Amino acid sequence: MKKKYIFISLLTVLIVFLSSIAIGLYDNVEGKITDKSYVINSYLVEDMKYFTLAKTMELDPDFKVFSFGKDVPENVQNSIYERFEDNMTSSVSLLENDSNFIYYVKNKENKNYVKSDIDASKENDNIYYVSFSYDSKGNLKSDSNYSASYFSKYPAYNYISSMYGDSAFVVEDGVEYYYIDGYTIPYDQIKMNIPKNMSFTYAIPKVLSDNGGSISYYINSWENYNPFTGVCLLIGSAIIAIFILFAPTKIVKEVKPFKTFISFEGEVNLFLISFIITMCCMACLVCAGYSINGMFLSLMNKIGLRYPNFMILVSNILVWVVTFLSIAIGCFDIKYIFVEGIWRFIKEDTLISLIVRKVKEVLNNLISIDLKDPVNKKLMKFLFMNMLIIIFLTFLWGFGSILAIIYSVFLFFMLKKKTDEIHNNYNTLLSSTHELAKGNFNDEMNEDMGVFNSLRDEFKNIEEGFKEAVKEETKSQNMKTELISNVSHDLKTPLTGIKNYVELMGQEGIPNEQKEEYLKMLNQYIDRLSNLIEDLFEVSKVNSGDIKLDLMELNIVSLIEQTKSECSDLFESRNLDVIMNTYDMNINILLDGNKTYRVFENLFNNISKYAMEGTRVYIDITEEDDKVIISLKNISAAQMNFTSDEIVERFVRGDKSRHESGSGLGLAIVKSFVEAQGGSFSIDIDGDLFKAVVIFNK
Repeated sequence: MKKKYIFISLLTVLIVFLSSIAIGLYDNVEGKITDKSYVINSYLVEDMKYFTLAKTMELDPDFKVFSFGKDVPENVQNSIYERFEDNMTSSVSLLENDSNFIYYVKNKENKNYVKSDIDASKENDNIYYVSFSYDSKGNLKSDSNYSASYFSKYPAYNYISSMYGDSAFVVEDGVEYYYIDGYTIPYDQIKMNIPKNMSFTYAIPKVLSDNGGSISYYINSWENYNPFTGVCLLIGSAIIAIFILFAPTKIVKEVKPFKTFISFEGEVNLFLISFIITMCCMACLVCAGYSINGMFLSLMNKIGLRYPNFMILVSNILVWVVTFLSIAIGCFDIKYIFVEGIWRFIKEDTLISLIVRKVKEVLNNLISIDLKDPVNKKLMKFLFMNMLIIIFLTFLWGFGSILAIIYSVFLFFMLKKKTDEIHNNYNTLLSSTHELAKGNFNDEMNEDMGVFNSLRDEFKNIEEGFKEAVKEETKSQNMKTELISNVSHDLKTPLTGIKNYVELMGQEGIPNEQKEEYLKMLNQYIDRLSNLIEDLFEVSKVNSGDIKLDLMELNIVSLIEQTKSECSDLFESRNLDVIMNTYDMNINILLDGNKTYRVFENLFNNISKYAMEGTRVYIDITEEDDKVIISLKNISAAQMNFTSDEIVERFVRGDKSRHESGSGLGLAIVKSFVEAQGGSFSIDIDGDLFKAVVIFNK
């Protein structure tokens, strides 16, 4: 930020300094046009030559301006004289009516003369003075004044050109001719005569009267000071260009108005800044010229503005400052193009490149076809746009033909590129399909495949489906193996116990008390086997979808309270303190009472088996929108070396040593019964904290 302010300050000081220098030189230039004769000769010498011929005809009636050969028709001669007299009359009127033009013309043979109202004084008293004469042969005689040389010749070629224009000249077989009114006339057939025995003196005084005539205008014209203003602009521009050249580009491009201009498209920027510089330089030429020649001050005085000199100073400073600032912007634009790279500038910052990118984008959108969508609409759009371009090109005639060729080449390469992309995408997709057919599911298909994107997505879905199917099949096989192993173990244990106690009871001499104890153990093993078979039967029915729900509106809070009460003996045996939290005692949900009771019975049995003795158990019931969330939290007595997904699988126990009674189907039944009623069940394990979450939809 500090560097930006330094740059702005230095540029401001430089521009103001250069502007002040230029304005300060006005006084040195004012009224010091040294060669005012050159100004007169540049703007008025042709009028004075017409004037010379006119006065010669006036004082010498026998003088003829033109001499015509025999090949010049009379009507052409009359046409030439008519046009010449029109031009001559205009020039004579312009000079005779200008009081600043002093003349003295004399016929040396008959002594007749004509002169202006003011007599021509000596040469030193005038800003312009020329005196010359013609002898009897028409030879020019004059003093050393170079202005007299302008009157030595009167080429017919120049006057014909001024009267008829360039159409009055033709070339046939390498020879030039006049072509006037349909006639072809050799050059030597028309000549202009030079006055004879005539003397002329023309003068313009140093003190000019502001009479609105041409002489005063040309002498005091602001254009006379253009060389001075041009030099100031040239030197100032060179200094500013050097300053901009050494200024860091990354700083300058962040400073307004430089930042504003480079944000425009290249052609807009260059056209705009060129236009601004041109207008500003013209404003400098006019403002400086009118300030130096006093016209600006005269205008201010006529209008009656106060402080005219101050107003002129402010106007000049403003014009010069804006001009130098616009030049600085233009210099930076040129530097920016070269620093950033000409090719990069053309590709990214020009209006043409923007149009090309937009056309290319539109064409790409039109050409980009998704094979799963109908292509008729896309094709119609493409053909319609192509038709519009062709119609536009037909209105450009010959230039349109060139553009048509460029457009055709552009379209060819674009379509070729698109065709190559489709071919490459097809080969890539085909290769991936071969890998998929071989059973290789690790082949990623993530790259853009153009028109085959929809097909690629479907193949990816197939690939994902195969992966998932293989994963599920592997998992199913593992679960079947584990199920057989677990069922075998859990069936074998009670059956072995039953067999052993049956054999014991078959022994002779066993006391009745011992038989009763054996019978009690047999009943326990039979109940355990019965529960295992019943649980397995329930899980199988749910997984097969053969489960019937008897839905009714239940108060879930009351159901949980009832289940907790019936399991109170289990909690007391482990010295567990069960704390139930709910904000609403009446939460009614459409559920199957028996299945829901079984859910919480299994959860409470699980807690009573695995919770750390003497700890608290929390049951939280909350409502969220259209859901009821029941969470049960307890501290595990043993380390939980299983995941939340594993524990809800069939025949998986928290006690992997399988010393605890149970089938290992408790949580699996909970999950199945909850999901069968449209709810969800999840386990969250955090260290020794075991959290079961049941969610029912209201």
